[in-house]
Parts: sequence; structure tokens; C-alpha cells
Amino acid sequence: MFKYRVIPKKNPQTKEVKFYAQGEAVTPVHLDEVADEISRSCTVNRADIKAVLSALDDALIGYMVNGQSVRLGDLGSFHPRISSEGIEEEKDFKTSMIKALHVRYTPSAKIKYLLRGPKVSFQKITDVSEG
Repeated sequence: MFKYRVIPKKNPQTKEVKFYAQGEAVTPVHLDEVADEISRSCTVNRADIKAVLSALDDALIGYMVNGQSVRLGDLGSFHPRISSEGIEEEKDFKTSMIKALHVRYTPSAKIKYLLRGPKVSFQKITDVSEG
């Protein structure tokens, strides 16, 4: 169940206020829980699954630190991206102008389809005012 709130947002240009859905923060699922879930659906034990997922972490980071994208089947792709200062002339660019590396996740077509599909349900969260 995907929980959401309806909140007002003001358009900075027109100052018009409209209401939009915003996903409600939920408690994250941790590696142990994911390993338990996977072990219930196959013959591999939790410890081995956790070891493989931990190694996947290391491999994913290693590839991206070297500027490579990583495609994980139906899960999607992870792409490293650079953020830097802008300058007028290319010849004046220095590595010190690079601010940060970021990761962009692109879901696969299957994930996109499943997130729009019948298995997704929504629950509106409303605040109850104390009187």
C-alpha cells in the first residue's frame, strides 16, 4: 500500500496554489529483511543471500566510481553523474570545479509497468486535528 498526503504547492511564477499528492515517508526495509524475504522464496539461506547482496553493494560502487553504468536485469540501471561549476571557456576548467558525483537510477520497463499496474494500491493519509 502506497501512502500519500495531499499538500498545497505554490507556483513560484504565477503564485497560484494547487494541491498535489506527495508520498508519505515510510520506514525503510533493511538488508536483513530483504535477505529473509528472498530466502523464503528459494533454497538459498539468509546468510548466503546477505553475503551476495553485500558483495553486490561493493561491485556496484566500484563500477560507478570508475564511471561505469550498471544494469541489474529487471531492476534497472544505476548511472554515475557529475555535478560541476560552469565556466565560460573549456580551457579554464579544472578538476577542482567538480562538486560531486551523484547516482541516477533508471527503472526497467518491467518495473515501470509494475508500478502502474493493478498490484499498486494507494491510501490517503489525513491529519486528525486535535480539538
